[in-house]
Amino acid sequence: MERRLCCVGVDIGATNIRAGVVDDAGQILGEARRLALAEAGLRAAIGRAIEAIREAVQNAGLSIADIRAIGAGVPGAHRSRDGICVYSPNFADSRGVPVLPPIRDAFALPAFMLNDVAVQTLGEHRFGAGKGYSHMVMIALGTGIGGGAIIDGELRIGPTEGFAEVGHMTIEPEGPFCGCGNRGCWEALAGRDAIIQRAIAKMQTARQTGIAESVDYRLGSITPALISTMAEDGDAVAIEVLTETGNYLGIGISNLIQLYNPEILVVGGGIAQAGPRLFEPIMRTVRTRALMVPASTCRIVPSRLADDAGIIGAAVLASEELARTQSQPSSAASSRLPSDGPQA
Repeated sequence: MERRLCCVGVDIGATNIRAGVVDDAGQILGEARRLALAEAGLRAAIGRAIEAIREAVQNAGLSIADIRAIGAGVPGAHRSRDGICVYSPNFADSRGVPVLPPIRDAFALPAFMLNDVAVQTLGEHRFGAGKGYSHMVMIALGTGIGGGAIIDGELRIGPTEGFAEVGHMTIEPEGPFCGCGNRGCWEALAGRDAIIQRAIAKMQTARQTGIAESVDYRLGSITPALISTMAEDGDAVAIEVLTETGNYLGIGISNLIQLYNPEILVVGGGIAQAGPRLFEPIMRTVRTRALMVPASTCRIVPSRLADDAGIIGAAVLASEELARTQSQPSSAASSRLPSDGPQA
């Protein structure tokens, strides 16, 4: 039997850490999970990621000797070539934390990293909904809104790794404050917390809804998934929340179509699982607002890889960066990673 070429992809999220052994066909051969425990800090999360990598390799029935390289997706801003996290708002004590050095030391393997949505974009482009397209944009809807862009078949990063920071486009100049310090950012209007706050605000005006009752009036337990479920059950407030959220998402997506002129735009992340109640207002708004570069020039589709996009994309990063560095080991141009990233 022909030996499969395998890399490990690790997706270091604020809630969960997933590691997977991925072959050159994009198939996950074995995986493992750990809780991120973000409040304990990024260094501790990296230690748990190393544990998950070891377990994933074991679950795949392989040894570290069978692994060619390791890729990691980490939320935040990084100096990826140096393997350093500049700052990740998802983790306590994240400024200037070495991410790749402890992974390289643990396994004596080449290791590479990028922002989490950048690696998800790679995964969707190589093996998911964006496969076969040369111009693709991906957005990931979660706590915030992240983005990634494929142009002429290649992931673009930018000189300080700030390419496609789409969640911080200003949508409403006098809108709500964002965690970045600006007002009216896209993710401050359509991210996880914005969706929940929109629902709570409507409940506080004595609107008739079953959302609060469904969580025994513990408003801190409300989630976008719950709102989506209530919308499917016909709850008027939940439907209105998703409609308004879809409108804001449609405005941002219209901007991206004008900016990038993509052939396909992939919507990933947990919130994207809301289905037609979210996608229908998105599409209505895009058809109304994407005019100079018409909406009809771009397919808007949900992620095909779903939660696996991160680990598959991180493994793709490892495989492709390893091939680049081996083919041109002395050239800075051998890597897609910029030599300088954002400064700590």
